[in-house]
Amino acid sequence: MLLRLLAAFALSLLTFTPALLHAQMEGFGALPARQAITTQNAHKRVGVGIKIDQITFVDQQSENFGVVGTLFLQVDYPNLAFDAEEHGFEYKTYSPEGFSEELKETGEFLPYFIFRNQQGRRFTQQSSILVSATGQTNYAERFSATFQAPHFNFKRYPFDKQEFFVEVSSLLPTEFVEFYPLEDKTGMGDLLGEEEWILSNSSIAASNVPGIGERETSMVALRFEGKRHVQYYMLRIMLPLVIILFVTWATFFLEEYRRRIDMASANLLVFVAFNFAISTMLPKLGYLTFMDSLLAGMFVITGSTVLVNIMLRRMKTTGREALARKIDTYLVIWVYPILHGIFLFWAVKFFLI
Repeated sequence: MLLRLLAAFALSLLTFTPALLHAQMEGFGALPARQAITTQNAHKRVGVGIKIDQITFVDQQSENFGVVGTLFLQVDYPNLAFDAEEHGFEYKTYSPEGFSEELKETGEFLPYFIFRNQQGRRFTQQSSILVSATGQTNYAERFSATFQAPHFNFKRYPFDKQEFFVEVSSLLPTEFVEFYPLEDKTGMGDLLGEEEWILSNSSIAASNVPGIGERETSMVALRFEGKRHVQYYMLRIMLPLVIILFVTWATFFLEEYRRRIDMASANLLVFVAFNFAISTMLPKLGYLTFMDSLLAGMFVITGSTVLVNIMLRRMKTTGREALARKIDTYLVIWVYPILHGIFLFWAVKFFLI
C-alpha cells in the first residue's frame, strides 16, 4: 500500500512540474520557443510602473538589495476588443499562459521583458492580466527579487547618500516595443521595513540601452535615494572615539612618565578592541572611506602617545628632565590638539566636501 502511495505521488510530481514550468515561461517575462512578428503588429507602446512595497535587505559588501514589489505593464491590443453590452461584462481576466494562447490566435505578441539589474531568480508570488472592452491590457505581477547596485559609493560613509535602481528592459528591439513610464503606478510604500536607511526621492524615467545582440532596446528605470540614520553612528562610533581621544590626551597631565606609559598602553588596547567591535558593520572596500580614515588616523595618533611618553621617560632617566618637561608642555597645549585638528580638517575636506 505504501509503495502505491509513493508511486502515485511521484506520478503527480511528474505531471505537475512541467505544467508549472510552462506557466512560468509563458508569462510576459520570457520569450517563447518560436513566434513570428509581422509588420502589422510590429510596434507596441508599453507603459511600465514599479511599486516597491518592501526593502528586505541592503548588502553593502555585495552591493545589492532585496525588493518585494509590484510590476505593472499596460499595452493596447485592438484585436482583443469586444462589445461590453453584448457580452455583459466590461473586463476579461486571464492567467499568463491563457493570455499567451489568446494572443497566438490573434497573431499578436507579448511585450517580453527582463529586470536588467536582477541577480539570481525572480520569484513571482502572483500575477494577473485584465483586458478591457477597448483592448487595453493591464498586467500586474507581485514579485520578490535581488537587484544589483553598482552605483554604490561609500567614500563619505557614514554620511553617504546612495542611489538605488530597479531597471525593466524590453527583450525586443525598440522598433517592436517602446517602454514609457506609468507615473500613477510608480512609487514606494509607507512601510518599507528597512530600518538602517531613509529611502526617498523616487522617480521613474525611460531610456534606450543596448540589449541582446547589441540592438537598442527600451528601458524604464525606477530610481530612489537612501541615506543613513546618522544618530546611530554618532552615538555608537563617534562619541566613543572622542572619549578615547580625550582619555589619551588626559594622560599628559600625569607627572609620572611611567604611569603615563601604562595608561596610554591600556588606552591603545581599548582602541584596538573598539576597532574590532565595529569592524563588522563597516563595508569591506578597496578604497578608504571617511570612517576608515578617522579610525586609521586616530589609531596612529593614539599609538604615537605611547612612543612619546617612552621618549620622555628616557630623557628623564638620562638627566634631561628639564628639556622633557618643556617638550611635554608644548605637547599638551599645542601639538596634540593641533595635530587632531589638522587631521580632522583634512579628512572632512577630502572625503565630505
